[in-house]
Amino acid sequence: MVEQISGDLPVESGAGAAPHDARHSFVKVLSNMGFLFLWFGQLNSQLADRIYVYVLMIIAYDLTKTNLGVAVPLLAFGIPSLLFGSLAGVYVDKWDRKGILTITSIIRGVLILLIVPLIGHSLALIFAVSFLIYTAMQFFAPAEMASIPELVKKNDLIVANSLFMMTWMGASVIGFGIGAPLVNFFGNEATFVVAAVLYFIAAGAVSLVPLQPIERKKEHLERPIRKDLLFGLEFIRRNMVVRYSLLKLFVATSAIAVISLLAISYAKDILGIGARNFGYLILAVGAGMFIGMGLLERMRRYFSKGTIVIISFIVSGLALLFIGSISDLKTALLLIFVLGMGNIFITSSIQTILQQRIPRRIRGRVFGMQNMLINSAFVFPVIIAGFVADIYGIRIALGALGWIVVLTGLAGIFLPKFRTA
Repeated sequence: MVEQISGDLPVESGAGAAPHDARHSFVKVLSNMGFLFLWFGQLNSQLADRIYVYVLMIIAYDLTKTNLGVAVPLLAFGIPSLLFGSLAGVYVDKWDRKGILTITSIIRGVLILLIVPLIGHSLALIFAVSFLIYTAMQFFAPAEMASIPELVKKNDLIVANSLFMMTWMGASVIGFGIGAPLVNFFGNEATFVVAAVLYFIAAGAVSLVPLQPIERKKEHLERPIRKDLLFGLEFIRRNMVVRYSLLKLFVATSAIAVISLLAISYAKDILGIGARNFGYLILAVGAGMFIGMGLLERMRRYFSKGTIVIISFIVSGLALLFIGSISDLKTALLLIFVLGMGNIFITSSIQTILQQRIPRRIRGRVFGMQNMLINSAFVFPVIIAGFVADIYGIRIALGALGWIVVLTGLAGIFLPKFRTA
């Protein structure tokens, strides 16, 4: 069934493809060279992002000794998205997506090299350059997500998204994990150079992606930016499943951002393993995501993607509630493992729902809005969580987050269109 939005763009309203053999799907996706180039570019770009943020978080914590102080580098990550995320999505629909992916990767690599001589001299200038780096990212992210459905068949989208979401979150695990030894053995300057090289490798990879240019009518190219932006917002407003999927993605990302913020103090004050070792703690998330990626393709044989999302929210919320109440390292690692599985179930399923329901010509705009919501999760929730943790303690902050995640999952039960998506 096809709906018409403003007499122009069709909206797919199917529930998705029929399930098929999980191993066959992974083989098909991994044998797709165009997708592999895009995936490899994303891997290097995300690793560079996370290694860079790791160093900034350590610098901020050493200077301020507060959870709120650690929020400063995360603000440099989130504020550009609030200002430019939705606007960048409009240009992604107008410009060549491969060019956007390549040029923004090069720009970020050059900018990060400019930070090296600033270390130890000006935290304000480092913040300013970081702002520019993450402004460039606002164009990269929607172009990347809008490109996946053009490279992968519909039946294999959930596998492709699992790999991308695994990389997106796995880069946090690996980036933070290798960030610790890089800083300890080579120092901040050399670690920044490593991040820049990773950006340049990403640029080379995405330049090889075989993306076909979108045929755009002259009136679409000349249409005012404001009108294009409003058209994307109207599409989101009219499509309940898309709108609710974006909301759930915001909550899930907020949880990730808050956990990243509190991980340093949790490792130091609750688990007693030291602040600089919080990156190793996050490795448990990666293990959960890796196992979850394999299980997700099998789960969709028995459950709709919406149902998988709802169950994963509830289980993840309960895990957060328990994490906030224990201090045993082994138990904490097990619960963090569960969070990793829940995260891959949530993000991959939601991303597939969105890609199957958003028409090609407006994917940049909708994914631009998605990118804005995801990155804004690194602004307001992070500030609030940092304040709550400093005033009331880490356990209270984690407990509050757990209840929010549980309630978000329970709310989905009462939305049949999303539950069956």
